[in-house]
Amino acid sequence: MLSIQLCTDKLLIAAADGRCWLTCLGTSKVTALPVSGLAAERLSLAASAMEGAIVSGLAQIGDAPTDVSWTLARYIRWLAGNFVFAGQTPGLFRRAAERFEAAARADLAALARKKAEEEDGHADLAYRDLKALGLPAAQVIELVRPPSADAFADRFRTYVEADEPIALFGFSYCLERMAVGRSEVFIQKIKSLCPATAHAARFLKVHSTVGSDNIHVHEQVSFFESLREPELTIVARAAFETAVMLAQQSLMDKSFTQAETLQRLGRAGISLPDQEQGCTTSEEDADMRGVLPAF
Repeated sequence: MLSIQLCTDKLLIAAADGRCWLTCLGTSKVTALPVSGLAAERLSLAASAMEGAIVSGLAQIGDAPTDVSWTLARYIRWLAGNFVFAGQTPGLFRRAAERFEAAARADLAALARKKAEEEDGHADLAYRDLKALGLPAAQVIELVRPPSADAFADRFRTYVEADEPIALFGFSYCLERMAVGRSEVFIQKIKSLCPATAHAARFLKVHSTVGSDNIHVHEQVSFFESLREPELTIVARAAFETAVMLAQQSLMDKSFTQAETLQRLGRAGISLPDQEQGCTTSEEDADMRGVLPAF
């Protein structure tokens, strides 16, 4: 068993068989968490702890909206947010590598540089998707840049500059873990919102179960399995904090409604191509309530 205090009032207990329990400190409340397929497959304390931390964080939704209806306007805003976020991640990973090298942690520096290389060019994919929709990409990004995009980049930067920057890998794992839940069915739903001739799902495909994030998730779990308990605790806590942030993401962008998106574009003389009615995700699809999908 492994016990990790996720925050001031929550303790996670993980077993190597994938099971986890969340305890509310100061009370007798203990919640058995669902066993993820990944944790059941890996059968390691690290996998159980990381999966349990994310599930625990996502449960902290509070009053966040639960609407998961998607429209072309919302997808455009989503792409704009990803351009902003993904454009900063390679540089932040490289900055982390510098800090790890200064601390004589060549192993962590190498991993951070590998992650930077994997993320190079991803912002360009989102930009090209906006262009593929027939939109002036740079102008659209400026107009509909969602607040959460900068909030997530700032959180990443905070982990990179922290006393224990290894926490950044909990942040990156959480976001990539969310991405692998985006199925081919979901991708087709999003594509149905776009003009039939538009190839505007490059970024989404890369950050889905059919893209590279699935491999990245398993690579990171292997890395977590090599960590000592103190470092694993730091990483799991960061994954929990990131999941909490994801659960609250719609609140960050609450004022940035679809109507506001359309108004901003309309005032700039930008119209959407062939708007569709939208689609609604099912529970088997990824949690796409927010703007940012992951790296």
